[in-house]
Amino acid sequence: MTTQRPAVSGLVQFVPTVERILYGAGVVQQHLAAEVERLRAERVLLITPRSLEHSPFVEQVRSALGGRHAGSFAAAFEHVPLASAVEAAQAARRVNADLVVALGGGSAIDAAKGARTCLAADLPTVEALGAFMAKPLAAVGAFIPQVSIPTTLSGAEYSRSFSATDFDQGVKRAYTNSGVASKVILYDPAATTSTPDGLWFASGVMAIAHAVEVYWASPPHLVGDALKLASAKDLLAHLPRTRLGGDDLEERLRCQVAAWLADHSPLRTQPLAPAPGALPVHALAYELGALCKVGYGLVACVTLPACLRWSAARDPYAEDRQAKMSREFGLAPDDASDADAAEAMAARLRALIALLGLPTRLREVNVSRRDIGRIARSFSERKARLIAERPASEEDVARLLEENW
Repeated sequence: MTTQRPAVSGLVQFVPTVERILYGAGVVQQHLAAEVERLRAERVLLITPRSLEHSPFVEQVRSALGGRHAGSFAAAFEHVPLASAVEAAQAARRVNADLVVALGGGSAIDAAKGARTCLAADLPTVEALGAFMAKPLAAVGAFIPQVSIPTTLSGAEYSRSFSATDFDQGVKRAYTNSGVASKVILYDPAATTSTPDGLWFASGVMAIAHAVEVYWASPPHLVGDALKLASAKDLLAHLPRTRLGGDDLEERLRCQVAAWLADHSPLRTQPLAPAPGALPVHALAYELGALCKVGYGLVACVTLPACLRWSAARDPYAEDRQAKMSREFGLAPDDASDADAAEAMAARLRALIALLGLPTRLREVNVSRRDIGRIARSFSERKARLIAERPASEEDVARLLEENW
């Protein structure tokens, strides 16, 4: 006699990544020094984007580090060029850094991860880092720790991976290792007040994509679903409110915590029998970033509603999950068809993006019709997916992009 597996099942996984998260207004000034001391660091390299290099908040961070501040490195980190990670590693070597503090958006935080990877794997050049990311070694040395202070809602601070772009090859690459993750995250809304509105809002849309897209692509999971629903619901409520009062620290903090919840759930909550999924917004970010230099958050703005509609029209399971989320948020009545409820979710997200003054179409982020062919070709060649059933054809990708051009 066989025992049927219960319908309600899942896996909650714990991996050795982030040790501590501190959140609240003033946590950097109040707790950064203690966290650095707890990690027994004496020579700290501060990594920031060039746009923040001389900002008052950076000065607060230097002051909090005191005598442990061994040096600073600032650069233009957009899309994380391989060279930026290598140069940051060189700066760390010069001061013999034993800890990195990364203050900035996802690109600065990923550049810090890349720099630490260069140190751990002894990668002294751009060519060495590019070759390593194309075919990572099975093992690398110990990573020096990282403390991350995010200024956007990208979620890069929480992941155990980073992405970097090889512009010579027109390829965006990723590397995953538990050692890459930040040891400590400080969510201080005061760190975000100098972030340009467009960048803040676009990163918030990508945070929503992290929650919404993973939800519709995943099997039901008691813990994962609760986290993703809470994340998306809070971001839909609180992100527009930061538009009305840019210095409202509580609203900004609520967005920061919601963005963390979105990134917390994909790795830690899984089905017992994993199956191939499809995260089209995340997948398209590789081509749109590497080939067209579209920022990560803007990718979500111009693809998320379109990918919702694309998936719902071709995958009954995706349509069902989108409809459930829509009803959960009160966007559609209980007696609405799944198709209508799913459409209400896509329409709500598109309206939010427009309300925030962000682009909604590819042509608004300087993607030309000529670009669509090479994006589609690259996407298809690496066998990425738009829906779970099969890798996307070049024609499928081109059609999706054309519909939202």
